[in-house]
Amino acid sequence: MPHVRLLFAIAICTFLVSVFGFQRDSLGQVAERIDSQLGRKLPANQDDPSAVKALEAAGFALTKNDAGQVVECSTASDSDVSAVLANLAGIPNTQKLVLSGPGVTDQGMENLTKLTQLKRLDLTDSAIGDETMKSIGKLPSLEVLTLRRTGFTNAGLAEISGSTKLRALDLRNSNVTDAGLTHLSGLKKLVDLQLEKASVKDEGIKALQGLPLKSINLNYCTTISDAGLQMLCNIKTLQSIQLDSTKITDTGMAGVAKLKNLRRLRIRDCDVTGEGFAHIANLTQLGRLELRMSSLDDAGLAVVCQLPKVTFLDISECRLVSAAALQQIGQLKGLTYLGLWETKLNDEAFSAFGELTSLTELNLEATHLTDAAVPTLLKLQNLSNLNLSGTQLQDAGFQKLRGLPKLKKLSVKNTSIGFDVVDELVEARSDLEVIE
Repeated sequence: MPHVRLLFAIAICTFLVSVFGFQRDSLGQVAERIDSQLGRKLPANQDDPSAVKALEAAGFALTKNDAGQVVECSTASDSDVSAVLANLAGIPNTQKLVLSGPGVTDQGMENLTKLTQLKRLDLTDSAIGDETMKSIGKLPSLEVLTLRRTGFTNAGLAEISGSTKLRALDLRNSNVTDAGLTHLSGLKKLVDLQLEKASVKDEGIKALQGLPLKSINLNYCTTISDAGLQMLCNIKTLQSIQLDSTKITDTGMAGVAKLKNLRRLRIRDCDVTGEGFAHIANLTQLGRLELRMSSLDDAGLAVVCQLPKVTFLDISECRLVSAAALQQIGQLKGLTYLGLWETKLNDEAFSAFGELTSLTELNLEATHLTDAAVPTLLKLQNLSNLNLSGTQLQDAGFQKLRGLPKLKKLSVKNTSIGFDVVDELVEARSDLEVIE
């Protein structure tokens, strides 16, 4: 009955013309005019062109998806942007927002609440305080919040205690104390917590024990001691712990043995010896060890070199490890990064490294290597970044490094390399940066 459908379509068109005054409008215009005349709003997820234009004019960087909707917005400003923030309501599909600089204050930040789809908010180095935290606490979709070097207080953290979807929280270089950490105990999806240089102590760790944390950063929280580490070790979900320049010792390391899922251990500048490292012997998932300037000794390195999945090892400035013990590193054939700056490494010990062919970055600064180490270096064909500053290599040795096909960066500071050899290397390898 095609004629019936045709007559019906004509009748509808006649009705639209008579009631709404449509003539030659496009389908989009027709829909818009119907919504207008019936008192309906445009789709909630539609960007406001005037808001987009205003944000761009103010220097905001906008990223759009395939549908042309703004999904990311960022700015860094020294001047006041509060008036511009009213335009955030016009980009309701935004999922990531970055606002930094002293021009970003509490003023105008109530407009954040219009971004109901916002998942990631970064306010690093802004001048916001607790008033903005009230608006942040009203964001229903927020998953990642970065507040590094901002002026919120413990009271501000209370405002986000109900952010049930929050999974990553960066509070580095902030004023948060143990009292503030109590407001985080209800964030049951929080897996990543960054507290570097915050004013937290052992007592504050108690509030975190019920969280499903996978990663925690307490670097330079200088009052954290073995008692705090023991409480951390009750969080069996932890995969990464960072405790640079804290007061942990061999005693506290006993609890680390319970963290069977641990993949990263960073304890730079901590007084942990072989006795403490013995407790990680069965942590077979460990892949990244940052032990620089710790009290690592020969016994501790022996434990490390038996771990099967280590790909990143930094023992720079670990001066208690002997040259003979360093040969054991040659067993870690999965290494991609190795840092040995200012260790006792010599040519004989380095000769044991010939099978570390997965290495892409190698720091040998201020070690005792000479040209005798070059044959071993040439076996490491995947090296892209090599630091030989402060070593005893001579021109002949440096010239041979052209044989490393993937080398992109070579540091030769404080060596006897001649200017002509540097020029020769650069001319022979246009893709090679030589750092003098």
